[in-house]
Amino acid sequence: EKSETGNAALSDLSGTTDEDGYSFTERDFDASYDKSNSVSVILSDDGCTVYGNGAAADDNGVVITESGTYILSGTLSNGFIKVSAETDIKIQLVLDGVSIHNESGPAIYIQSADKVFITLAEDSVNTLSGGTSYSATDDSTNLDAALFSKEDLTVNGSGILNISGNYKHGIVSKDDLVITGGTINVTSVKVGLNGKDCVKIGGGTIDIQAGSDGIRSDNSEDTSRGYIYIAGGNINITSENDGIQAETVLKISGGTITVSSGGGSENASANSSGEWNLSWKFAGGSLSESTSGTSEESGKGFKSADTIKIEGGTMQIDSADDSLHSNNAVYISGGTIKAESGDDGIHADTLLIISEGNIEISKSYEGIESSQIEISGGTISIVASDDGINAAGGADSSSIGGRPGQGMFSSSSGQITISGGYIFVNASGDGIDSNGTLSVSGGVTLVAGPTDSANGVLDYETSADVSGGVLIALGMAQGFTTASNQGAILYNFTSQNSGTSFAVVNENGTVVASFTSPKAFQSAVVTAPGIVCGSTYTLTAGGTVNNADANGYTADGTISGGNTLAEITLSENIYSSGGSGMGMGNMPGMNGRR
Repeated sequence: EKSETGNAALSDLSGTTDEDGYSFTERDFDASYDKSNSVSVILSDDGCTVYGNGAAADDNGVVITESGTYILSGTLSNGFIKVSAETDIKIQLVLDGVSIHNESGPAIYIQSADKVFITLAEDSVNTLSGGTSYSATDDSTNLDAALFSKEDLTVNGSGILNISGNYKHGIVSKDDLVITGGTINVTSVKVGLNGKDCVKIGGGTIDIQAGSDGIRSDNSEDTSRGYIYIAGGNINITSENDGIQAETVLKISGGTITVSSGGGSENASANSSGEWNLSWKFAGGSLSESTSGTSEESGKGFKSADTIKIEGGTMQIDSADDSLHSNNAVYISGGTIKAESGDDGIHADTLLIISEGNIEISKSYEGIESSQIEISGGTISIVASDDGINAAGGADSSSIGGRPGQGMFSSSSGQITISGGYIFVNASGDGIDSNGTLSVSGGVTLVAGPTDSANGVLDYETSADVSGGVLIALGMAQGFTTASNQGAILYNFTSQNSGTSFAVVNENGTVVASFTSPKAFQSAVVTAPGIVCGSTYTLTAGGTVNNADANGYTADGTISGGNTLAEITLSENIYSSGGSGMGMGNMPGMNGRR
């Protein structure tokens, strides 16, 4: 008989590893099998048939006890496949046109082995389902998924696997759950995919419709486990609670991931004023928010009790609660993230570092929030109904009378550091708000602030320093406290309409900084390397700026037309319309309001 290879070509990811030890083995991707050396298992309600050794049929289905490859086909309308082997044995189950329903327990139950590989045969369609309640038990093990494994489990191949978790979960592994291929469609009352020690996805097409979390890893006893690693695949999740949740680390380096969680941003936990949406709910959830671990239900997109690392991949998130949330740190060094959030776009309790990547937060209450925010690269666009970038200290915990996820932050401990990247902020609250310090040394930052006097385009508690880079903030604001290497200007003028260009032009007629705000504005804070002490500059509004990008920004362009707002000469590095030194922009309510 000919050899059946299925999807035998190994992914480029096979054998990959990184500094954290996350890896896939070659066999995780190897979906080949030799039909002539395999055991054939034909399922039937009239009695199952086993051709070969290592498995035996009984009234309930088939029990597999020996190492080898088993090719399964046929139908069981009320039965199961059970793997009960020595714990040093590896077993391959090839699903080649299987339909198994077990009214009282898992359709496939892996009780014991070293590791089991489930290979989805090429062009095959396979279905696993369970009843709405399980009576099957195994000592202290809670059997609660249509595909349930107590051991390491890998799913690969190129066929289709449809899973209905009518009782609770779709797929559960009490050890590692690895998926590298196939088309897997999961509908579950509770969690779609759960790997207690870890979930690793390197390929395949996965669609999850989950009544609670989409993908979860929840080992809270071993700090080296409880992680999720996504390096490839096409993943679509619709979940009543969190889309993807890890107990320790959620790491994404590749793949395409689409998440709608908690009913999406339209089911926001807070309205635009930050007040509770009292009708806000999700399966099993409440208006409370846990500050440690992942046990409390929420409607977040990506969630980790410790760390989120985004290194690559394409992500689109529509979440009722935070789109990305970590109880500790978030690191973004690549990838494309598009988020619509009913609360924060990206939240980290302790540290948020962005060094590369494309981030578009098109809807949020607060755009990005953490105690310490460091941006050194990437392209970032933020639309927020409150603060665009908010640095504060403390955990993101709820309070009586406050919205779910509202920050309870200590004063004067926040830090925002911008040393690179291209940032656009459109905020109805503070554009950039630090409950401590703000430091700008590089990059391009464009901020369209609020139109009300109770908020500011820039707001900080203690100091704001600039030593490089470009920042243009249009709207009432505080100015910089110190500037080195270049000048910083704060100027107040008559109100300008939305869509009006603003430009700083040097004595040679060159535009050294420009920005077209989508909102009305009557104040500008601007700093750029082309603004230097001892030179004279013209501030203009409404002109046509050549060589500008989609936001009206350029640092080396020309201008025609427009109105002159002011002509100023810098006698020192900091200039304000009220005199040299720090400018408050004549703003009522600045500072002290958090």
